[in-house]
Amino acid sequence: MRFRPMPDIPIAVGDALPFTVFDRSGQPLLVKGHKVESDLMLARLYERGVVEDSTPGVRAELARAEEAQRTKYVPRPSERMRDTEDELTLIHRDLIAGTGRRTRRRIVDLARDLQDAWERDPEQAMGLLQLEAIDHRLSRRLMHAALLTQVISIPSGLDEAARLSLTCAALTFDVALSNISETLATQVTPLSEVQWRAIQSHTAESAQMLQRAGVTDERWLSAVLDHHERVDGTGYPRGLSGEAVSIEARILGIVDMYTAMIRPRAYRDAQSARVALRDIFLERGQRIDERLATLFIKELGIYPPGTMVRLASGEVAVATRRGLEGPHPQLRCVISRDGTPLSYPQPRDSRNPSTAIVEVVSAQQYRSALGSLNVLWSKSP
Repeated sequence: MRFRPMPDIPIAVGDALPFTVFDRSGQPLLVKGHKVESDLMLARLYERGVVEDSTPGVRAELARAEEAQRTKYVPRPSERMRDTEDELTLIHRDLIAGTGRRTRRRIVDLARDLQDAWERDPEQAMGLLQLEAIDHRLSRRLMHAALLTQVISIPSGLDEAARLSLTCAALTFDVALSNISETLATQVTPLSEVQWRAIQSHTAESAQMLQRAGVTDERWLSAVLDHHERVDGTGYPRGLSGEAVSIEARILGIVDMYTAMIRPRAYRDAQSARVALRDIFLERGQRIDERLATLFIKELGIYPPGTMVRLASGEVAVATRRGLEGPHPQLRCVISRDGTPLSYPQPRDSRNPSTAIVEVVSAQQYRSALGSLNVLWSKSP
């Protein structure tokens, strides 16, 4: 018998299996016609199950999937990011309500999608989310954090399993604050006692929600629980210090700080990436891990992809790729010196004095003039 992983076809709790599912040794887990009785059973089938290659039902499903793949519309990167954001918002709601099905698997799938986007084009993936750092949507910020964990975890040498756990943690570390995140971001009055308690307890509550949804991965859970711990022992909820804070939690703490600082709040404008990275630099070796903070700053650069800048020419441009020569990213001009949006972004050389970077400008101010973001990373008009 030849086996292949169970095909990713829609099966719901209560459905009768269209084919027999085996374990990796060839022993039947559930036979054809058996009803799927629970979310746990369904999750285990997808995680552990294999099917016989020659089964007619499997062949038919695969043929349909292949035909759909040939004819389906392929969404552009920005559309895929929005779809991911919508799905993550739904997952957060399910985690809070405790009503979602296959929630753990859905989070893992999103984490893998973001890792795939990074592998295809890390500059575009980062740039799309950096440009969208103009509001308070929690799902968008956590997606950005998940992508930015790759900036540290890959050069740090984390293995594939650890990187996946960390990416999943980044998508869920503030889930317990989902219902009040918008209020906290727009509020100008001091925190109420209820809000203060919610913030102090959100790490533990987020981890508990994940456990109730079937997450047992200790690296994932500890990263969520400890992302506000600090290496000098001043963090919460457990007051851990030094190596007692896992590397996943230390990385998550850094990207949490960065993604929060570059977003606007009611009491302050969004900070530029340069200012946020400066603040992280000043904290290194004190509250946050010196090696990881230094690595993050070095890898991200002072003009991360998606940073909007004004040039000496008076034009406004977007940094589309990190520079190989220090503070000189690749640029695409999007607004002319007279303030007119360009129909197609033009390359500019920041090493040329006439088009050198003069200042960072607010993406919130110019985002509406950009049109399609995908074209910023296209190779030709």
